[in-house]
Amino acid sequence: MNDVHFLRQSEGIKKMIRFLSDNKKSFTVQHGTYTTKIINPDGKLKYQTTSFDQRVFIASQMIRRDVLASELGQKIIASSQPRTNFGYNESIMPFEAERVLNIDISSAYASALYNSGMITEKTHAYLRRMKKEERLPAMGMLARSSCSWVYKDGKCVEIVPKRADTAQIFFYLIAEINYVMQSVKWELGKYFYFYWVDGFFFDYNTPVPLITKVENILTDKGYHYKYELVEDFKLTLDKKKVYTIDMVKNGDRKRYQFSQNHLKEAKDILNALKTKGHESI
Repeated sequence: MNDVHFLRQSEGIKKMIRFLSDNKKSFTVQHGTYTTKIINPDGKLKYQTTSFDQRVFIASQMIRRDVLASELGQKIIASSQPRTNFGYNESIMPFEAERVLNIDISSAYASALYNSGMITEKTHAYLRRMKKEERLPAMGMLARSSCSWVYKDGKCVEIVPKRADTAQIFFYLIAEINYVMQSVKWELGKYFYFYWVDGFFFDYNTPVPLITKVENILTDKGYHYKYELVEDFKLTLDKKKVYTIDMVKNGDRKRYQFSQNHLKEAKDILNALKTKGHESI
């Protein structure tokens, strides 16, 4: 049997696993972010949700080659990077606004890699030419993960999780962008609303000198940025302490949600570490 591709749907995958198990076959089910593979002696069945252009995989290999050849990259791979994210103004209350200001960092993760010296100019240029929906998966493959269920004679005998050896690089990039956003948040103070990945939102009436300082922070750190049009902004907070933000960004309606409780839990952990003498946290 040759390799066969299908649309990833849970019911179809379950039926195939059940069929192979009932017939006491030996096979492996490998489940990843975008694909599920059922591998057996007769061939491979591949179920996928998204089909990427070849340039996504080319970019991923270029990034991997560069970071593995980098001294800093090797140090980060051997480290454990933080994953805490403080993404909004803790004192923010529900409100509505006709317009708010929004600045997005262009190619944020790719720029962070380049600014750190972990990728070459050639790789950086290749990434910047890609569409955002292609560039992000290429970057995300640094931390790709999968879990394999190994079946022998129809019975599951082993579960093997796997994470890419470059995963800490990806977490490092998240921390780097988070650090930049924290700098912006501190500078804007009461005018800051929240940020989402590589874009931050703030009061339309923010004083110009403050905006200039924020622009200088980004420029000094080597990041290109752009302003996005955000209208019909509405922030609500429910009884479960979950913020919901609805807006129209560049003509498209968007919704973001984040939990007030998650922020408090993260801060409690950091404070606990500090009281135990880990003052560098």
